[in-house]
Amino acid sequence: MSFLYLEARKGILRRYTLIALALFLCLNTVKIIADYRAGEIRPVAANTSGMQTGYNTIYERIKGPITEETVRFLTSEYQRLDDLTADGTYSREPQEGTYSGYIFGDYYLLHSYFYPHMEYSVKYSSDMEEILAQAKENLTFYQESGNVAGAAENAYILNHYSGRTIPAFYLYDGWEALLSYDFSDLLILLLLILAVAPTFTRERENGMTLILSSCKRGRWPLLFSKCGAGVMFAWILTILFALLNLLVFGLLCGFEGWSSPLYAIESYQYTPFSGSILLFYGLMSGLKAIGFSVTALLLIFLSARFQKSLYPCLIGLGLGAALNYCTGWALSSVWWKQALSCISPFTLTSGSKLLESLSGVSIGGVYLLQILVVLIVQAVIECLLVIAIRRKSCCK
Repeated sequence: MSFLYLEARKGILRRYTLIALALFLCLNTVKIIADYRAGEIRPVAANTSGMQTGYNTIYERIKGPITEETVRFLTSEYQRLDDLTADGTYSREPQEGTYSGYIFGDYYLLHSYFYPHMEYSVKYSSDMEEILAQAKENLTFYQESGNVAGAAENAYILNHYSGRTIPAFYLYDGWEALLSYDFSDLLILLLLILAVAPTFTRERENGMTLILSSCKRGRWPLLFSKCGAGVMFAWILTILFALLNLLVFGLLCGFEGWSSPLYAIESYQYTPFSGSILLFYGLMSGLKAIGFSVTALLLIFLSARFQKSLYPCLIGLGLGAALNYCTGWALSSVWWKQALSCISPFTLTSGSKLLESLSGVSIGGVYLLQILVVLIVQAVIECLLVIAIRRKSCCK
């Protein structure tokens, strides 16, 4: 533990690293607030105060458990406003008894924000039953034709998609934006480059390499402390930014709906994950931490190969951009693009994209989610990086 603490002090706990961390946390908060006010998180936030008041009034009326009363109210209001605005002869002047102050404003709110999402929530169970019925037919067909991969995929659907229902209605635009928010990932990468990339080059520059290489505790204990400090810093940064993002998004959009199933968010309607939104966010944060841990080890490996700190920092930036580009191939149908995306640790940091819908491979009749394949590949790469760091560093 003393070695680990010393390594943390040498790189992670330096003044410039802590200052950069504080500035990046503030920058991240400002970015989220700016996106919210611009309507990129919740579009109605960029609308007039009257529209926002109408939005809040309707939402307070229908949020919560889905009942016949709430469905009837929303349906009747939508039909009434649709009839009023259908022929275009409605009044353009402010109207008493409206939610937003205008007839068309009310129609816009129901048409854009509430009615489609309520319709999705109510119809989800029946739509999923149709998918399960088709999967059952497909399973029989593939079993009879000897298609092992097709049979495994449809068996997975039958086992993991049955019994789904959405019991409550909330607007999940804030949660959806939180799950796709990746600006903080860039800040974490920059902090890792700043703190971890000089792990070995700093000691070469100040002449400590020869001393450490001749010391018994300067071998494996030093290697584990350096790698451990980098991995620990990656986990701390990921958890810190994940909690900050959750707090800021929650204060802006509300924490309601965190216990709803993930598929209550329409963009995740075909997700293989059946747990709650908050549980999914925690899972994605853990995958991000693993991805950034591999990134930290990669930066340490670059540091072990060069004499000057500038080189691993610059190469780390370039390599990060290249690997992030490969991440975009995760859902490609081309096998070599998928292989490159599995090698990229940033595929884990954007793992929510792989779980928006069912994506995986059949191996020996067992269906594995693609995110699990990526996780296995990254675990192997992590072990190989530790071995490579030992061979290239003074810790032999």
